[in-house]
Amino acid sequence: MMLSLNKIRLGYALSSLLLLVSYVLIFYTNRRLQQEKDWVVTNYTLINKLGDIKMAMSEAESNVRGYVINRSPQFVTGFDKARSNITLLHTQVKKLIGKDAAQLVNEDQLRLMTNTSLSELSATLDLFRARPESLKASTIQPANLELSDNINALIRKMIGNEQLLMQKRMLKLNHFYSSTEAMTILSLFMALIAVLYAVITFNSQYKQKKRANKIADLYRITLEGNVKELSEKNVELNELKGVEKLASIGRVSRVMAHEVRNPLTNIALAAEQLRDVPGFAKEEEAELLINIINRNSARISQMVADLLNATKFMELDRQKENINQLLDESLLMARDRLLLRKIQVIKNYSTDLCDVMVDKERIRLAFLNIIVNAIEAMDEGGGILELTTLKQEDKCIVEVRDNGKGMDEDTLQNLFEPYFTSKSKGNGLGLTHTQNIILNHKGSIKVLSEPERGSRFIISLNLV
Repeated sequence: MMLSLNKIRLGYALSSLLLLVSYVLIFYTNRRLQQEKDWVVTNYTLINKLGDIKMAMSEAESNVRGYVINRSPQFVTGFDKARSNITLLHTQVKKLIGKDAAQLVNEDQLRLMTNTSLSELSATLDLFRARPESLKASTIQPANLELSDNINALIRKMIGNEQLLMQKRMLKLNHFYSSTEAMTILSLFMALIAVLYAVITFNSQYKQKKRANKIADLYRITLEGNVKELSEKNVELNELKGVEKLASIGRVSRVMAHEVRNPLTNIALAAEQLRDVPGFAKEEEAELLINIINRNSARISQMVADLLNATKFMELDRQKENINQLLDESLLMARDRLLLRKIQVIKNYSTDLCDVMVDKERIRLAFLNIIVNAIEAMDEGGGILELTTLKQEDKCIVEVRDNGKGMDEDTLQNLFEPYFTSKSKGNGLGLTHTQNIILNHKGSIKVLSEPERGSRFIISLNLV
């Protein structure tokens, strides 16, 4: 009997020790994953701010050229706005850099160069406003091309440094995640050994066996909790990969905007100047051609703006809102489409208070995009749109389900890619914008679908 009790005590001690090790491993893993995630987000934000400085400098130069060519006061206002924005961006960049000595030196040099360039551009404006006849046509260019090139080169260097650092951190994060899986499996194996030891020991006596079963159940619940935590971290890692993917698309979008907008501005200004060329307006097709140039320039500019809006990080005006009311407002905005296609709407709203802190206009637009996507996937007259809300721990879950044609695996993989669409009239940015809105709210969105079996969009947002 004494030997049995000693075995029982030893089993308790071993189980407690192994369980404590498992908890320590999980806690350490959570802290490290969160720390690495925060560092990657900081790198991405800093890269975006540097891109904003480059774009703001280009806007300042374009506005000076626009004023010299067109003499419109709106270009002076645009230059002043760009100059103020650059000052604010420098402050934000320096804060994000933190203690990185090399990048701090680069930032100080960049601030000095941008201030010099802005001063020269401002002097050009002042000179032209005082004596416009003193400037030759050849002076209607950036005040100092070499300085502008140096600014762009330094920004590229700083962005390259941050991208390299972010890649190293992402690689480290992936390696750490692999190690986390191994540690979790090890802790699971140790806990299973403890459970097995307890069961074998308590088999000798009926009461002790019942106690062993209770302990085994406790361990099972603990293990399920550990597995759940691992699943949550896996979801966080996938979300982080989604953020990185969106970041890459955003960087490409900014480069495209920078390379496209300046030529468009020059084209538009040149087209307006053609109206003043003697004899040009007398040509029958002159006005028609100028209108074609302006219309298509505006169209390209709008396409660039739409892509930027669909991928950029946003400043949110968060307010406390009820999720059920937001869904009803989105449905009201889609009312005409629902009536036209004779779609039946089923609401399975949670009766629990489900309030979230969101930017009302943006989150309502995200829901509307998903609802419209579901409507267009269903046949006229036989469509059923089902909206479900529920509270799940500290999350508010929204599910939008349709009985439409569904999607294959290839479509699901590319669903949130910019300009990817199966619609004849779509521009492929709606769901990209929707994903960007959800991620900016620190939420998540996933899609489950099979061909001919409909689709389910599942959105998760943090409760107030």
